[in-house]
Amino acid sequence: MSELATKDHILEATISAIEKHGLPRLTTRAIAAEAGVNNAALHYYFGTKEALIEAALARTLQNMMADTDEILARPMSIEQRLRDLLGYLIEGTLAFPNVIRAHLWAPLMDGTSGGPFERMQDAWADRIWREVRHELPDSSQSAVRLALHTTLGGVVFMALMPPSSHGGRPLSVRSAAIRNRYVDQLVDFVLTASPGAPRRKRARRTRR
Repeated sequence: MSELATKDHILEATISAIEKHGLPRLTTRAIAAEAGVNNAALHYYFGTKEALIEAALARTLQNMMADTDEILARPMSIEQRLRDLLGYLIEGTLAFPNVIRAHLWAPLMDGTSGGPFERMQDAWADRIWREVRHELPDSSQSAVRLALHTTLGGVVFMALMPPSSHGGRPLSVRSAAIRNRYVDQLVDFVLTASPGAPRRKRARRTRR
């Protein structure tokens, strides 16, 4: 295995270890076991545990932005692209909750700001805004971007809430029907964010 392939393998294993163990309980021993290497290899390629975790989390943000670009480039209405994108975010958060918590650890627990996750939020909102302004050229950039940041926060919060031990929460996005309704409302919220923006007729949902 080449040096580049080995580093890539360790990064992917680190992402898996973060999801399995959670950031507070993550050890280099657990990462090395997941990757099938020894601790010396982690140190050789990444120097410190902190640098390795930072690189792994950066990889997940790169993947998210690449998937966002792919979804927004699809030849369909802006409503359907936003539905697909928000559905993808909910499903990803449900599948990888500890990775999302790891991204939120510094701003929520340490009170730091301006980190990679916040920079990604800005880049993500900018990318979607470029699509929305073609659909609604009179939209307010600040209003749409605020709606997008609010939407991303809502998606993460709803998806990270643990399921109830008594059969699930009434508004859990783990339910496909609730998730679809929630996504529809979020799309309306984003596309009608600007003052005076016309209420949009909801397009028929594309079957998957």
